[in-house]
Amino acid sequence: MDNTFQTEFDLKTSYETYSITADGGALDYYILAGPAPKDVIRQYTSLTGRMELPPKWALGYHQSRYSYRSEAEVRELVEAFKRKNIPLDAVHLDIHYMDEYRVFTFDEQKFPEPEKLVQDLKAEGIKIVPIVDPGVKRDETYLPYQEGMEKNHFSSYSDGSVYYGDVWPGESAFPDFFRGETRKWWEEQQAYYTNMGIEGVWNDMNEPAVFNEKKTMDNDVFHEENGVFKTHRELHNAYGLHMSQASFEGLKNKLGGKRPFVLTRAGFAGIQRYAAVWTGDNRSFWEHLQMAVPMTLNLGVSGVPFAGNDVGGFAHDTNAELLTRWTQLGTFTPFFRNHSNIGTVFQEPWAFGEKTEETIKKYIELRHKWMPHLYELFQEASETGMPIMRPMMMHYAEDPNTLKLHDQFMVGEDVLVAPVTQSAAKHRIVYLPAGTWYNYWNDNEVYEGGRYIMAEADLDTLPIFIRENSAILEGSVKQNADAKQESLRVHVYLGESGSLSKRIYEDDGETLNHQNEKYFSESISISRDNDIISIEEKDIHAGYTPCWSAKTYVLHQVSEAIEVYINGSKQETVYDKADLRAFV
Repeated sequence: MDNTFQTEFDLKTSYETYSITADGGALDYYILAGPAPKDVIRQYTSLTGRMELPPKWALGYHQSRYSYRSEAEVRELVEAFKRKNIPLDAVHLDIHYMDEYRVFTFDEQKFPEPEKLVQDLKAEGIKIVPIVDPGVKRDETYLPYQEGMEKNHFSSYSDGSVYYGDVWPGESAFPDFFRGETRKWWEEQQAYYTNMGIEGVWNDMNEPAVFNEKKTMDNDVFHEENGVFKTHRELHNAYGLHMSQASFEGLKNKLGGKRPFVLTRAGFAGIQRYAAVWTGDNRSFWEHLQMAVPMTLNLGVSGVPFAGNDVGGFAHDTNAELLTRWTQLGTFTPFFRNHSNIGTVFQEPWAFGEKTEETIKKYIELRHKWMPHLYELFQEASETGMPIMRPMMMHYAEDPNTLKLHDQFMVGEDVLVAPVTQSAAKHRIVYLPAGTWYNYWNDNEVYEGGRYIMAEADLDTLPIFIRENSAILEGSVKQNADAKQESLRVHVYLGESGSLSKRIYEDDGETLNHQNEKYFSESISISRDNDIISIEEKDIHAGYTPCWSAKTYVLHQVSEAIEVYINGSKQETVYDKADLRAFV
């Protein structure tokens, strides 16, 4: 249903029907024929658009807080990550970095050399992501406000008077992002950040939020869309979409061929074209950890593959167990950021002692090990709209046991993840669909599906299962995505007479060169007949040379008698008796 008016979805009143009502506008809706869930997502994203492949650093681990209040505090934070050898890709700066909350400023006292800070961290592979809100402080000495007033860029009433609302800077004006000229102006403002070397921004409060009883703009504020004036009552739901559009296009135009990153709290159908989405200000409650799974899954099946939530919970005090379990989930959510509120306990990886730090570090490292696999899924999402994190029903729609499963999920179509979301739990029930499934942590545990199992899950363990006749890609542990990927491992899970196909995708992870054929893609076909495994490698596209120089096949659940042929040539193997694995 394509309608930007205030809308109500009634999924509860009737057991027989769902209803959607809107306050106004046309009854304009599409029926997507499918027939399978995957087909519906492809059809929907062919209408609303698909995300561009994000920079690889955006897929890594992000650390945030409301707020890291000074340059010194940010440098101390980064130094702690380095000293503890914990991977880190980005640090987010919340509103206290600004001069009295004016967007496109840094507080000169607390951040005396912001460009040097950005460049120093960038040299170590760590990006700075500043928050940017839509409210522009009413201040006649402030250049963005002056320009906005002079060029009529702010939302106004029918008599032409500017709408003002209180937000963090105090009395503020709000750009009319529905005007093409205003979006161009906002695009130009991004130069303030890109000139420092910043490659990503965080759009918050962009519903837009206002500190009043209604929590947003007045309904009778006017916006100009393609030369037609419409009320905020009609366009409220699309405000964040167009702010993110302007932010994304501005960064893209000014980064000299590098890929931009935008994170947003608000959006509308098609937001995936411009931004990743996080699920807003959650709480450090177990119930909110439980909600994080279906919320992220629902965003994925709504065309937004790059999504996540505040790891550890934003408001209230988290604790060691909750932070650990949430980090485990975050390892496989597309967007992976730890974020916490002012006045709450700090929740950096080391905040709760050495044992907790060790486990959290393990899972942040695991994120980087899985980066080649995740990156291939992101590339697929950019072409097809398919989510990275998928509900079980997407691949097992004919199995009634999967239709309402909301506490486990697939990563792609071969990996099943079952996070622990209850306090003090050391086991959890997992539903394995039909087929054979391997315990990721222990090769000796193989399960026949079509049933529920009780999975062991002490505080150090996230239950992960790999589908038979599939392959996953793993790289080496790196301090961040910019570090060189030294090697690639292809983990192969084949039945005694199985076969599989796997694609490997790689590009520079940083620029838009992949859009000009500068990428590497290889297909691998693997078949097994008892103790004979045949691997056929074929280049699909060789416009880029991968940075990894060595590729190792790890063959799971095989015997010492295994023989391996690659493109017809017999290979030497190293056999591990304990884990029933062979390395080629």
